[in-house]
Amino acid sequence: MGHRAVTTDKFSSFVVAQTGRGIPEVSPELASTLFERYLEEEVMLAASPAPGDDDLTTAARTARVRELLLSICPPPAPPQEAQVDAYLARHPELAGGGERVRLRQLILPDQATAQVARDRVRAGEDFLAVSRALSRAPNAASGGLLGWAERGQLPPEFEGAAFGLAVGELSDPVPSNTGWHVFQIMERHAAGAGPDASVRERVRGQLAAEASEAARSACVRNLAARIGVRVDCAGASFPCRNPFEGTP
Repeated sequence: MGHRAVTTDKFSSFVVAQTGRGIPEVSPELASTLFERYLEEEVMLAASPAPGDDDLTTAARTARVRELLLSICPPPAPPQEAQVDAYLARHPELAGGGERVRLRQLILPDQATAQVARDRVRAGEDFLAVSRALSRAPNAASGGLLGWAERGQLPPEFEGAAFGLAVGELSDPVPSNTGWHVFQIMERHAAGAGPDASVRERVRGQLAAEASEAARSACVRNLAARIGVRVDCAGASFPCRNPFEGTP
């Protein structure tokens, strides 16, 4: 990573912090996903102008990476109404009236942290404050809004957790390859309610999330090119690659 070596031992500690298990105990696919996330975090820390950011504890690095993303790779401007109009014109099926919920999420590194975050919100702490403090969602700083989702649009494990909730209720932590998710339902419409302003808001949220992820990915890739990243995959026990090589 530039002129600094990132060792296998450091990555192993990262995997244990994220999953509670060592590299040999997690699936090769999960190890590969965590490896690429770890490299992205290392790029952000290497790009930091602050001394000491290359030697943080595992507990401190996630919060610091979030701060650096906001300062070095800020999210783009929200989508304009013309973009929403264009998307709806390409997807006339969105005028349907299926059951849908408006939700937001926290993404935490492990089940214990997810439970702590859920308990803090249930105890009365502001969701946005908890999101900014603990969540690793791409839009955690603005509250983790996912927008509107109809039945069938979410992964089955997410749909089962989200659609069984009342408005304002929090789900139990739900695992995925990116962490542990806690969902909160902000609003819901029953099936047959017909199209309304929520459709535009859902599209707006989707476009914003896609633009935010694309901008973040491009920014990290540009930083990696500037810093210089070389990955030695010899002997790796999981699918290993340099995620910053090749066409974005």
